[in-house]
Amino acid sequence: MSERRTVMICRACGREDTFRVFGAREMLFGWRHPVEYGECPQCGSLQIAAIPGNLAEYYPANYYSLQAPPVRAKTARGLRRAWANWLLTSPLAGGWVWRQRRKYPFFHWCRMAGCGLDAKILDLGCGSGGLLRRMQRYGFSDLTGVDPYTSIEADEPGFRVRRAELNAAGEGYDLIMLHHVLEHLVDPRAALEDARARLGPRGKVLVRIPVAASETCQRYRENWFNLDPPRHLLVPSRSGMETLAGRSGLRVARTEFDGMETGYLISELYQRDLPYTGRAPDDPGQVRRFRKMAEAANARGEGDQGVFWLERA
Repeated sequence: MSERRTVMICRACGREDTFRVFGAREMLFGWRHPVEYGECPQCGSLQIAAIPGNLAEYYPANYYSLQAPPVRAKTARGLRRAWANWLLTSPLAGGWVWRQRRKYPFFHWCRMAGCGLDAKILDLGCGSGGLLRRMQRYGFSDLTGVDPYTSIEADEPGFRVRRAELNAAGEGYDLIMLHHVLEHLVDPRAALEDARARLGPRGKVLVRIPVAASETCQRYRENWFNLDPPRHLLVPSRSGMETLAGRSGLRVARTEFDGMETGYLISELYQRDLPYTGRAPDDPGQVRRFRKMAEAANARGEGDQGVFWLERA
């Protein structure tokens, strides 16, 4: 697609410079609306050139994170709770938790953040609360989620989901999670500053986010699945994320990459002008091949999705 250059201020590193701007399209729902993104010449982050005035319309009821969550979970007792506690606290459990982080990722996230089952946890942009329901099943007992678009609210002992803006949460959290949320926000720095203010004394912020300048991003460019025009307003590079954290009064304590084969599979569709919605079943052989590629990219530090544990600077 055609490119142009224009002066922009990077939402990640904060620097003003001449950005290279390229065209992309909305392809998740196959609407194909044209969108422009600029690439920061300083940190390599990508950001939307102009935020649509009708941005809320790009989050319809069938948007994936707004689907109905599992029914209310039974309180974890006995062996399940003891097993979950062992996974979070035992020095012997680290290897198992690492190997199973794809199936039970929250054990790894919480273990690395030093959180136990009684930790006070907030999920910002929680969608319909599906992740929190899974955590509840394994004994996490103080879970709160807020999301301005969720259609489901809950107020139960140890489990709350509210339809609210991200600044409406309480304080004193041991862990604040933003799972693929920061890239959707108009002011990501303000969101991180707000999260920092809500942390308890030893609390951490967990940010999972697509990563620009990654191998998959460079390979597919405007057809990269995790660019997701126009919903993703900022896709920082690793350097951009570290700088953004610092500008927000935080520091990156740990970084990992959890890119998946989906980044390749869907990007291949977009290259062929095929939308995500209504896609045919994936070819098993192709899935295995792309999974190996994603795992190799993650190991090299070039995965297209990052996991950042942040703490007060």
